[in-house]
Formats: sequence, C-alpha cells, structure tokens
Amino acid sequence: MDEGIVRVFHSRRLDSLQTQGIGKKIYKYDTTGSTNDLAFMYALQGEKEGAVFWARAQTKGRGRQGRCWVSHKDKGIYFSIILKPDILVSDAPKITLLAALSICKALRKSSDGEFLLKWPNDIVIDDKKIGGILTEMNEKRGKIRFLIVGIGVNTNFKRSELPTKEAASLRILLEKEIDNEHILGLCLQEIDSHYAQFKKDGFSQIIDEARHLSSLWGKQVRINDSLEGVAVDFDEEGALLIRQANGFLEHIFAGDVKLMASDI
Repeated sequence: MDEGIVRVFHSRRLDSLQTQGIGKKIYKYDTTGSTNDLAFMYALQGEKEGAVFWARAQTKGRGRQGRCWVSHKDKGIYFSIILKPDILVSDAPKITLLAALSICKALRKSSDGEFLLKWPNDIVIDDKKIGGILTEMNEKRGKIRFLIVGIGVNTNFKRSELPTKEAASLRILLEKEIDNEHILGLCLQEIDSHYAQFKKDGFSQIIDEARHLSSLWGKQVRINDSLEGVAVDFDEEGALLIRQANGFLEHIFAGDVKLMASDI
C-alpha cells in the first residue's frame, strides 16, 4: 500500500506551522491509491492522532458512497488526517462539519472568494464544488477508536480538465498557478484550531460559525431523492433542518442534498 512514498518529511514551510497537534508528522506520497486507506492502515498500527497523509496524486481517490474523486497529479491537494476524539459514533458527523468549516476559512484566507460549506461535506463557491470531505471511522461498542478525515480540494485544474461543469478550482478563480503546499498549510492550521476548540469547549461555537458559512439557507432542496423542503438551519448537533411544504421541520442527520432546479 506504500507505493510511491517519497519520505516522512518536515518541510521548512510546514515546520513553521503553529499547530497544537495536527501536522506534526506528515507522510508525503508521490502517487498512492487513497490517502484515506493509508491513514486507516497506519491508525490500526497505532499511529498517533494528528498524523497527515498527503499525496500529489491518487489512483483510487473516492468520495462519499464510493464515488470517484478525480485526483490528477498536482491538480489538487489530497490529504487525510488521523483523529482520535473521545466521542460516540453518533457524533462523528460533527467532525465532518468541523472540517468543512475549516476548509472554507482556509480558502477564504487564500483569496477573497466567498467559499461556503454545503452540508454535509462539500465546499462550494457560487454553488460549484471545489472541495469535499470523506470521514471514515473505526469504532468499538458505539465509541470512536479513530476517525480518518479525508479532504480533497481542486487547486490547479483548468476548466477543460474538471470532471463536471458543476466543479470549480482555485486556478480558475484566481487566474494563476496555485502553490499546493501553501493551501495545505492553511487547511491544517484551520483544522487544528477548530479541533482544539472542539475538544476544549464542545461544538456550540463551531456550529454557530458553520451557520454563517452555509450555502443552503432559503434554498429548496431534495434529500436522498425523496424528501423535499427549504433548508433553514442546523440544530445544535449539526443536523440540517428543512421546512417542508406543510410547515413541519425535519431534522436530517445524514444524506445527499441536491438543489432543486430553480435554485441551481
């Protein structure tokens, strides 16, 4: 599974990151199948929380529900982090939302673009997807042993290289080549900060920030190709609240969210 590894390294730039735990060790790969698979394997072998697995390219990159994540060499940042929060399995979606918030804030630091999170795991700008998060876990008796948070962000794709017309990249937005290591550093700093906050103070402040960066409010959405309504809020656990036509509020804890045609 370690095909294409360059080395365990600390670049000077990434060594200068002011983080409390995430990114103290970074495994850098030229090409690998999936950074999530690597992180999962290392976590099973006892690798510490905060280790990062970063690849220039993936041959088997994936998103939620087994979808392919296009991972061409140096066209994006593709990385996974081992986390070991003391939480129940039912609380794992909070970490996905925390990561989405962190990536939005990191990308906003890289430019003046209004990057938003699309619940539960996408990063968008103008409703075009620029990044995504895949969280996988190992659990025992309903508690998390470890989480693998996998993140992909489109950085250097040209418009003709993007897999769909609903996708975006930083290069297109900024009209210049993107320094992937710089973007990775921003992402790790933001995740580290929000994760430390979560462990110290819980989820309430994170959910408040996420509310201000949601792309869905006031939009008609369809959940899992069945339930429809207007997205109005997150609850305190991070579930999406939608108001149905009959006025009832529905709490959505997981699922695929599609914008209705009138809102695309």
